[in-house]
Amino acid sequence: MHEKRPKGNPEPISKLLAGGKAAPALGERLKDLIIWQQWEQVVGATIASRTRPVRCIGGVLTVIVSGGPWMQQLGFMKADLLARINGLFGEERIRELVFRTGSISHDNRMAPTVALSLKPLSVCQQNWIREQVATAEDEDLRRAFQTLMESHYRRQ
Repeated sequence: MHEKRPKGNPEPISKLLAGGKAAPALGERLKDLIIWQQWEQVVGATIASRTRPVRCIGGVLTVIVSGGPWMQQLGFMKADLLARINGLFGEERIRELVFRTGSISHDNRMAPTVALSLKPLSVCQQNWIREQVATAEDEDLRRAFQTLMESHYRRQ
């Protein structure tokens, strides 16, 4: 039986990463975050203003598009967009693009001005985060967790 931890006490990331079966799968999923981080650079400002990636599961990236004409245009550009997106990874990670019409909320995307207004981390927080992610053997996974944790503490 699994050892219970006290309620309200989060599981240390180092424990989750230490040889658990979830670590490789989680690392693979975290690699997909680059799509959200680099969306505008990959598709260009015009397309990014009319689209938003919303889900990436099993190599299928779902993108919300602002309307029918844009959906039709992106359908013609699908092969090029796939090539650009997979260029981010250096491998064929995304095998299919699915477009859905919907409302594009620009508030959900982090603008550079928002990033500058986040509070800085204390030295204590920085050290604690480094300790928590230190046991991750995969460098990409370690950096992804570190970025995630830093972002969390800057928003609190």
